[in-house]
Amino acid sequence: MPVKVSVVVPVYDPGPYIDRCIRSILGQSLPDDEFETIFVDDGSTDATPRRLDALAAKHPQIRIIHQANSGWPGKPRNVGIDAARGEYVFFLDHDDALGREALERMYAMAVRNGSDIVIGKMAGHYRGVPKHLFLASRDRVTMADAPLLDALTPHKLFRRAFIEEHGLRFPEGRRRLEDHVFVVKAYFLAEVISVLADYICYYHYRREDRANAGLRRLEPAGYYGNLREVIGIVEANTAPGRFRESLLERFARAELLGRLRGRVFIDYPEDYRRDLFAEIRAVIDEHIGPRVDELLEPAHRAQMALLHAGRLDLLVTLAQAERQVSAFARIVRLEWIPDGTLSLTIEAGLRVGREPLGVERHGDRLLLRVPDEVAAVLPDDARLVGAPLSGRARLVIRRHDDSAELVVPTSLELRVESGNDGCDRLTFVLKGAFDPRTIAGGESLWPGVWDVIAMVDSLGYAAETRLGIPIEGGHAARSAVLQVGALRIHSYWSRPKRHLTIEVGGPGYYRRDRQVVRTLRHGAGRVIRRARREAMRLRR
Repeated sequence: MPVKVSVVVPVYDPGPYIDRCIRSILGQSLPDDEFETIFVDDGSTDATPRRLDALAAKHPQIRIIHQANSGWPGKPRNVGIDAARGEYVFFLDHDDALGREALERMYAMAVRNGSDIVIGKMAGHYRGVPKHLFLASRDRVTMADAPLLDALTPHKLFRRAFIEEHGLRFPEGRRRLEDHVFVVKAYFLAEVISVLADYICYYHYRREDRANAGLRRLEPAGYYGNLREVIGIVEANTAPGRFRESLLERFARAELLGRLRGRVFIDYPEDYRRDLFAEIRAVIDEHIGPRVDELLEPAHRAQMALLHAGRLDLLVTLAQAERQVSAFARIVRLEWIPDGTLSLTIEAGLRVGREPLGVERHGDRLLLRVPDEVAAVLPDDARLVGAPLSGRARLVIRRHDDSAELVVPTSLELRVESGNDGCDRLTFVLKGAFDPRTIAGGESLWPGVWDVIAMVDSLGYAAETRLGIPIEGGHAARSAVLQVGALRIHSYWSRPKRHLTIEVGGPGYYRRDRQVVRTLRHGAGRVIRRARREAMRLRR
């Protein structure tokens, strides 16, 4: 059979963290003779080279290439491209994993659409991954109509002839953002880019030793020198105007301003904060003009104004205030409909400390609330909130084991409440329903324990929270049990915080969290015990 997909895996001293990567490759639904895996060992000093050689001896679809250490994944990936025989090439990191049907599904989509690139849905286990890009599968997208720049890691399916036609290769050596250079070039060159959102193709895992390459503290001068190269690709492929500015807004928000907020920024040593601030300010002065500022959310615009003013001290103050921002979600109504659908209505939003996040009313203008010492130096335009007020909120269900997420279809309403203190407060009302037996692309939820999560994004802040017991006077469903073939689906309020939890299990599946088992109410515990006894009987 012709090789459909070549999976290229750069490897350097992964230790036991390569186990799940190997398991996911050996467990692919695509037949073994239709894909190959090329492990490029970049001079590993642990036992990995011997282990890979033994693996290749047992599995003819696996090849191993050994080379001297190059310092970063760029060269190993290029070596893998040169050795690949597949119609398509997929890049997988040695400490991550593929979904079982990932290669089969992505390849089918690529062939159906003649795709140069297929971006499969990602899940991040304590790692950040794109969310908005994967709300729906799309056969053809462009940077003008989809947030492709939110997905700049190389973990995608690329047509090999497309790579060779354009001479695409990763920058080599010890440097950062080599994947951004490759992917951004590819985005501009591709004729067809497809997004597969109804199946989780790629699982990003944070290692327990936190040694993932992407989690290492960046060296400001080198990192932002590499970022200038990526921005240069954007500028070389776009004309001045709104489209270019919309692309630069992503870099301003994520790679520049995003590094100057949150707990990590506050905890940096003072001298490191100064170096980071200086490099970010230099990139902004060179590449990010005032028309990009206009596209930013108010919280980011406030940061940008402080950068222009050279006020590192107030950026720290603003970051400390942002640490108090969190999400809240209240269940107004939740019930199981007889057909097996879970129907719910929730109110959700953001708050600062115990108070809902609000905007100040100044005549007919609305301004973002910031600490007084920050407000004293900011022009009003830097924290001006556009009208009408807007934001995003959505419901997802997330599995404990691997942070796999599925989106719950909802309608969204934004409510604005005016307070006596001259502030308006924002609340989102979400109404939705889902059937646990069909929500996973027409299939049942996979075995495991799932949380229901509200995610809120407004005014430049984003946070999430699990759904808890309904507010006083609301309506809550009792614990429920559904049967789907051999699977049983149980919903209940877990302790100690009484969060809505959905457990999917059946023969061969055993929950380890005994404490939660003991807290089940309204008979669900008895049903689970009966299910376990039945599972043990079947196994005997």
